[in-house]
Amino acid sequence: VPYTLDANDFKFLIPNGFVTADDFATYLIDTFEQLHAEGGRMMNVGLHCRIVGRPGRAPGLDRFLRHVTSRDGVWVATRAELARHWREHHPAA
Repeated sequence: VPYTLDANDFKFLIPNGFVTADDFATYLIDTFEQLHAEGGRMMNVGLHCRIVGRPGRAPGLDRFLRHVTSRDGVWVATRAELARHWREHHPAA
């Protein structure tokens, strides 16, 4: 499953990364909207409970999830769900 470091809560821990929950939410929403405008693609968001689970960061994730789930045709899935979907719909030859 593709893994990206730009849409990742780890950026809260590095210099010049995310500082506030709003930074995180805005970046994720802007990324989603760009991909959606291009016709829709998979967007992977790296999450770690010890990072995004902090009280001052979790609201950013909540805003992002509320935004994407308000759109028709969006599937929010776990990596396991993506792997099962791929195996069922694109089996190895």
